[in-house]
Amino acid sequence: MLYTLLLVTGTVLALRVRPRDTTLPGSRMAAQNRLYLSVLFWLLFLPAALRVYTGNDYYTYIEHFHDSKLDHYVVTEPGFNLLVKAVYRALGGEYFLVIFAIFSALTVFFFLRGIYEQSCDVTLSFFLFMALSLYFQSYNTVRYYFVLALVFYSLRFVRDREWGKFVLTVLIASLFHKTALAVLLLYPLAAMRWRIWHCVVLAAGGISGIVLRAQYMKLFVWLYPSYVNEEEYLAGGGISLINIARCLLVVGLFAVMWQFAGKELKEKKGTFLYFRMNLLALVMYSCFYYVPFVSRLGYYLNVSQLLLIPQLVYCLKGKKRMMLYGAVLAAGILYFIVFLYRASDDLISILPYRTWLTVPDGMTPVF
Repeated sequence: MLYTLLLVTGTVLALRVRPRDTTLPGSRMAAQNRLYLSVLFWLLFLPAALRVYTGNDYYTYIEHFHDSKLDHYVVTEPGFNLLVKAVYRALGGEYFLVIFAIFSALTVFFFLRGIYEQSCDVTLSFFLFMALSLYFQSYNTVRYYFVLALVFYSLRFVRDREWGKFVLTVLIASLFHKTALAVLLLYPLAAMRWRIWHCVVLAAGGISGIVLRAQYMKLFVWLYPSYVNEEEYLAGGGISLINIARCLLVVGLFAVMWQFAGKELKEKKGTFLYFRMNLLALVMYSCFYYVPFVSRLGYYLNVSQLLLIPQLVYCLKGKKRMMLYGAVLAAGILYFIVFLYRASDDLISILPYRTWLTVPDGMTPVF
């Protein structure tokens, strides 16, 4: 009930926010945008900050916080470890709820900021952010979703060819999750103007992923020796049909729009960047599905759907735009229902939602 309420209430509030590109600085509309974005921030931040023992790795992160404080060996990155130490020392105790709250605040802030500054329809992008479960999934693997939010924000620098700011943002993100370094290659590659030979190389790379699976896994273990004895992860997860389907639908929709509204597509800033990102994600999910945690790299790419789908919708006009808009909303709602159905599974575990405000006696967390 809470998650549905957040989706509906947040989307209604987002209706009042106009895209940054159409808002004059210092205008009444700009002030209204700041007000509603602030309300949206608190709407999403408070449930995330007030949660306790909600998420499939909540206890694991408490252990990471503790080990970081004691300077024990941890697999987490130096930026993460330094932040934990600084907060624990400043507060004089292991107040892990504060750490979770800090990551929640940063994640929500950069996602909302990225949507506001880059989307042509803040409402639709926000709806997709919620319906595709990006916000709710941030209750798990908190440092990764903070990094995903920061990388998503950095897309504005790629779109505007501000490479110095892009590299700096990604390097900061990599201090919290080293997988962010992959976008230093992936995003500039997607930003290039592709020729036929680029597509041939991409197809060949995908085929090699299927044919040379063993060799790619050896390369992965060499790059990440900590996984040598992790047979469960090296066995690889199943192929992610839902992510493949998402990418296929978006790529197919782009192809249709190219036939009927090619001129409008060319006028949209960043459209081809986001399209190429989805092509790369499709190859990754289809041909390299066996690589442990490939979904983390894939999400760096298909997070662009928050921006690309609204642009494709706005290539149409009148009744056709409204029909496509409605179809996107219907698909998003269906996706959200399926997500809620699976939200109590061990791999997600964000249901039931628990808050430390009502935690039973004997389970009171350190705070």
